Amino acid sequence: MFARGQDGTPWAWRWVVGAVLRVLRLFGWRVAVQVHGEVPPADTPLVVVANHTSNVDPFLVAEAVRRHVGAFVRPLAKAEVFDVPVLGFLARGAGAIPVAREHGDGRAQAYDAAVSVLRDGGTVYVAPEGTITHDGTLLPLRHGAARLALDAGARVLVATSFGAQRAFSPVARLPHRDAHVGLVLDLLPRDDGEDAAALTGRMAATMLQRTEELRASYPQADPTAPWWPPYPTPGTPTATARENLERYRDAMAEAVETARSRMAELAVSSEVETRLRRAGDRARELADHAADRLSPQARDRAAELAEQARELAHELQEVAHDLGEQARVRATDARDRAADARDRAAEARERLRESPLDRIEGRVPEEASVPDDDAPPGAD
Repeated sequence: MFARGQDGTPWAWRWVVGAVLRVLRLFGWRVAVQVHGEVPPADTPLVVVANHTSNVDPFLVAEAVRRHVGAFVRPLAKAEVFDVPVLGFLARGAGAIPVAREHGDGRAQAYDAAVSVLRDGGTVYVAPEGTITHDGTLLPLRHGAARLALDAGARVLVATSFGAQRAFSPVARLPHRDAHVGLVLDLLPRDDGEDAAALTGRMAATMLQRTEELRASYPQADPTAPWWPPYPTPGTPTATARENLERYRDAMAEAVETARSRMAELAVSSEVETRLRRAGDRARELADHAADRLSPQARDRAAELAEQARELAHELQEVAHDLGEQARVRATDARDRAADARDRAAEARERLRESPLDRIEGRVPEEASVPDDDAPPGAD
């Protein structure tokens, strides 16, 4: 193992990241990093999840997390990398976690190793899409990163980048000159009782929102360029991309909508809590300020009123939380009823289309919105 720097980062990892950044700087690349929300302490267990548009974005994210959070990111890497003489030596020295994807227990071993790193207060980097996007759009996310965070009790830091696709990607073999990269770090708030699917939905919703914002404000916007998503000439999807698209597309779309609603509720709840906390602090300040100018009886009365104000603020906070929870339950119930109604309607249409009488007479029931492919030629 290589020696570590003062911030705990292995020299091998700093050398690899530094080498990639130096190459990009030779081409005039500029990376602008924004941090939204709180910055966690450096010893906070973190699962860093990022969209994957290029072979260079993991290095850009690692450097951003090191500079702005003070955490050393340990990436999960394909086991094959460790068999390459030089790359394997550097990967081991950088503290990368090998993933033997071709072996049945390879993923489980990597998962256990990542959990161990997190429980020791470390930081793990995961690309939940599983592969580089082939057309510039966000692929459906796998649930492994969310399960990892929940099992290890770690926070999730979402890193969303735009512009990194302009080097070593399906649409750019070599770095473009003077390219700009925007990168946003979002520490997701905790949501007790959340499962892996819901947390994955919040990750995807955050990435989609930040990608839209970064694209809208991109200083070198060029919708006609081959690197502007969605790519006009996309690459061939990998097996992982095809699997993700087939298995997760519909489920992820629903999870993203649910997550967006939940994120809006959390934002409102946070706003209410912040205002109530400020009101309580202000009441205490006024009471303390007035204490020196009031008689003992008036001070007692002021203290009593301040206590009542605090109790009222607490009650209002609980009411706001209850209202948000009731709205979420009602929305979930309505969504489930709508899905059930769609399923029943689809079953009814299928039964009507398969009616023997309709096949004989060459009719399609009016309720069926899609013509029966098995109807005799010439049927209306």
